[in-house]
This record gives sequence, structure tokens and C-alpha cells, in this order.
Amino acid sequence: MKKKRTLYECAHARVNGKRIYCRKGFPLSDKAANGGIDIIRLARGEPLALEICQACSCFVRLGPLIPQEERGWIKKKGVRQ
Repeated sequence: MKKKRTLYECAHARVNGKRIYCRKGFPLSDKAANGGIDIIRLARGEPLALEICQACSCFVRLGPLIPQEERGWIKKKGVRQ
């Protein structure tokens, strides 16, 4: 099974204000006018394995995938203390 590509490991993922976007200009979301996604998804530690990233010809892996328990910084009730 092929490992999914995520924004956590992509060299082209950038944060600007409260949005995550692709430095190469690929739209991470069809819903937003600028193609970015809300940073709250990163804060919650969501997977961020977006469909567009899976076949991206510009994808450059920064390093190993960040373990699930190290993602995000918002404490979830009953999960992190």
C-alpha cells in the first residue's frame, strides 16, 4: 500500500495568517477563493492528506511523517492532558 502524502511533510506547504496554502499555486480547497485551507485543521492535528497532493508532480518530501500524537496543539477533551 502506497503511503499517502500529507501537508505535514510537503516542502511547498506554507502558512499565511490563518490559512495554509501551496507555494506552487495548487488549490488545496475548491471552496476558498485563494485555494487555501483553514489553519484550524493543522491545530487539531488532522491528517491533511489532501486529494490534490497525492498526484502532485511538484511534491517534495521534507522528511519522515510527523507521528499522529505529535500533531496539533489544541487539546482534545479526554485525549491529551
